[in-house]
Amino acid sequence: MKLYSNDLSPFASRARLAIYAKGLDIEIAAPEGGTKSPEYLALNPMGKVPALVTADGSVIPESETILEYLEDAFPQPSLRPASAEDKARARLLARIGDLYVMPAGAGLFGQVNPATRDQAVVDATFEKLDEALTTLNQFLGAGPYAVGAELTTADCSLAPVMFFMGVFGPAFGKSELLAKHTKVAAYAAHLATNPHVQKVYGEMQEALAARMRGG
Repeated sequence: MKLYSNDLSPFASRARLAIYAKGLDIEIAAPEGGTKSPEYLALNPMGKVPALVTADGSVIPESETILEYLEDAFPQPSLRPASAEDKARARLLARIGDLYVMPAGAGLFGQVNPATRDQAVVDATFEKLDEALTTLNQFLGAGPYAVGAELTTADCSLAPVMFFMGVFGPAFGKSELLAKHTKVAAYAAHLATNPHVQKVYGEMQEALAARMRGG
């Protein structure tokens, strides 16, 4: 089996986190020639990462689909919560990260350079991000993870989001970004202590540093 990945992609990062947490022997590699190369497009016409090639040669794109497949194909150790209600909460939290938090902050990627920064765009973006974090704070469980005491698929989805929250704060002088969102702040701090999350964060940080260097 093989996962096509990009270390900085939040979507590919969640798939890698699930693989590490489950201890799966799956090769992880970047698409040769990039995601728009003819070879990769023949494999995955969406032209995005991640994409998982299974043992029978099937190709599964889209990170949430990959997480569900890994749980079905390799049920132990499980990353799904036990109860139906907690399974629903895990899916909900992943959706909040995907549809609210990350899109709200997406405009900041083009504003990192102070020399070309539009402060009005930055201010409006942080206002939207604050609203999205308020929603996430409301639906997070009591902790220490997103749903209970163990790492779940919800954490696989949210950990890369929390990584970027940790990037945006210092980059824009917003050290208080998570301060009033107390559950999110505690959650982000606890996530960073998990060894599998630390491995993914290290990969993301290295890829981000290379991007900033122009590498």
